[in-house]
Amino acid sequence: MKISLIYPLLSKKRTVVDENKQFWPPLGLAYIAAVLEGAGHEVRIIDRDVILRKNSLNFDKADAVMLDEMMKFRPDFIGISATTANMGDVGHITKHIKARLPSALIILGGPHVTAIPEETLDEFLSVDMAVTGEGEWTMLDIVNGKSPQDIKGAAVRKSGHVVVNIPRAQIDDLDSLPMPARHLLDMEFYLRPSRFTSRNLSLKTTSIFTARGCPYRCNFCAGPIVFSGKVRFHSTKRVVAEIDNLVNKYNVEALYFAEDMFLASKKRATELLEEFIKQPWSKHLKWFAQARVNVIDRGMLDLMKSAGCVGIEYGFESGSQKILDAMNKASAVDENVKAALLTRKAGMRFQANMIVGYPGETKEDFEATILFLRKTKPDNIGFNMFMPLPGTQVYKRLKGSGQPMSPWDEIGDPEMSRVSYAAMSKEDFERLYLLARFKVILPMNLKNFIIANLNNPLRLAFLLATQFWGTIVKTANAFIRLRQLNSIHGKS
Repeated sequence: MKISLIYPLLSKKRTVVDENKQFWPPLGLAYIAAVLEGAGHEVRIIDRDVILRKNSLNFDKADAVMLDEMMKFRPDFIGISATTANMGDVGHITKHIKARLPSALIILGGPHVTAIPEETLDEFLSVDMAVTGEGEWTMLDIVNGKSPQDIKGAAVRKSGHVVVNIPRAQIDDLDSLPMPARHLLDMEFYLRPSRFTSRNLSLKTTSIFTARGCPYRCNFCAGPIVFSGKVRFHSTKRVVAEIDNLVNKYNVEALYFAEDMFLASKKRATELLEEFIKQPWSKHLKWFAQARVNVIDRGMLDLMKSAGCVGIEYGFESGSQKILDAMNKASAVDENVKAALLTRKAGMRFQANMIVGYPGETKEDFEATILFLRKTKPDNIGFNMFMPLPGTQVYKRLKGSGQPMSPWDEIGDPEMSRVSYAAMSKEDFERLYLLARFKVILPMNLKNFIIANLNNPLRLAFLLATQFWGTIVKTANAFIRLRQLNSIHGKS
């Protein structure tokens, strides 16, 4: 069988100014492609962001190129993986694909449809079928012609209703999966030096997964919806083999370990890191990982640094204990400060991921977050506006209480959000948010980016010239909006 696997776009407005996404290969699709190829099927992967960037952000041309590729290939099945923020493009492309290839079965997977399969299939009528949870073996059953009602993890329409089959068990032995089919991806495109995947270090970086799952249940996080709560690991041997392949075949300079819980098991992490140190690439390959503050200690930081780690990403989320508790973060502000300072003392960089505008957040809570950032001085700050993602506890609570929800295209886009959930007026929150971006976030991030890349002035100049267009546009828009808000409130 022939299968096309597609990763869709964000909204048009957001895509134009969001330069980050183009540097992240869709590894979820690459895992599915590897399983399908291993069973003898012919697979193509289409990343719409790659096509769009190669066609100068001409959306009509990108649509035409995608459809032309598909008409030449003529797939029997079309798999699409999407988050909530991609759902606008899912609706757009499935209508066009169904009109051109009416006999092809269109299958949708990812966290959005996993969270709300009935609602999604009711809304997107050009989608024929859905996959919930991990998609590798479910997709293989579909392509191999198994009866839809017998496929675990599938959702189908039957007699005018959506039927969600029983869930498929999670994949406990991750090594049973082949390595992701990176040969089907435009790795040269993804591996252009960027300030995004290497967290401001401007290296040829790509992502890798060595584990799945997270044992924590933060109320805002959609991660456990697909990958469940139990953390499962690739073996040390498998991880080293995949890194060998990335170093030798693609000449990567750095890796980003994209799983939520790189340090979920200290025993496993120690074994992995000690093996890294033995490898020939350990002296020159840099890497970054996510970690929770409660598993960090100086011994682990020193071992990580010896194994090539140059940066850690922490989900601090807030400088207010009240908001951390409301998020069910199971962490304390003091712990976050301690982890930041400990990481700095160990001679490593760290990124602080923050969420503002969480339900119940007051001006005092917001200001506590800014004070936290000023105190800890991260090397990079991810400053995110709260977004209620389907399937999360906070989404269920807000929707159940009758709170308005943003259209899917606006989820995660602060410039388009018409809904504020903070405990203050929308205008007051927006003003605080924009002022923080101008006075704290942008200056700190830009200063640290320049300092971190002074040792490579040519690459620094290239990235300043090519990867800050979105920042410039968003800053200009924010400046205009802030002036409007100030005029409304009579402030200068």
